[in-house]
Amino acid sequence: MAHNEEMLKEHEATWGDKVKIIGLSIDSDPATVKTHITNKGWTRPIHYWRSGSNCSEVYSVKGVPHVMLIDTNGKIAFKGHPANRPDLVADFNALLKGETLEGEGCAPKEGAGDGAAENAGPAVKDGYKAATDDEIASIQ
Repeated sequence: MAHNEEMLKEHEATWGDKVKIIGLSIDSDPATVKTHITNKGWTRPIHYWRSGSNCSEVYSVKGVPHVMLIDTNGKIAFKGHPANRPDLVADFNALLKGETLEGEGCAPKEGAGDGAAENAGPAVKDGYKAATDDEIASIQ
């Protein structure tokens, strides 16, 4: 998360509020998360704590850390381990320009052949399941 804090700070003038990094913690309680991010000074990413997470069912999350990059149309452009995206700055800049990402874990380009539509990343709003107040808490 420290690298995300630094990246957002470094590119704040260019990206403004167009790039958001949201941390979704699966720690045992929200107080643990809040203490950790406060002590580290991670103020730029948006932090949430989630109990009873259904991310595995909704988005096929198989482990942590896990990253989802959302394009400017609200579609998942990439999902997977962050090590598979070694240059997030370039990825964010490409997505802001309306470009697509390539590589493992990326949604296929439109018209990429048979099955492209079925394998494309879903719109976030379509796959999101609302959580109750007991299940999710903003950590700020």
